[in-house]
Amino acid sequence: MTNQTKIKDEIVSALSHPEAEEGLFLANLLVVHEEDDRPQVSGNDKEILSAIESLIVDKKVSLTHDQGRVVFIMA
Repeated sequence: MTNQTKIKDEIVSALSHPEAEEGLFLANLLVVHEEDDRPQVSGNDKEILSAIESLIVDKKVSLTHDQGRVVFIMA
């Protein structure tokens, strides 16, 4: 399994978690706070964004906007 494949799987897992039903900001994928139950996503911001771009092309993830900020959601 490549690193990007691992990150993509982690993103799908995080976005599929009940806490993410309205989507997640990039910051939510980069840092999981102690009180959050969703899975951690490994990788830095560039690696995560690259994996998200691939998931968008694969039509597994889409994006929307909330108050001018990008929100990633399961497609």
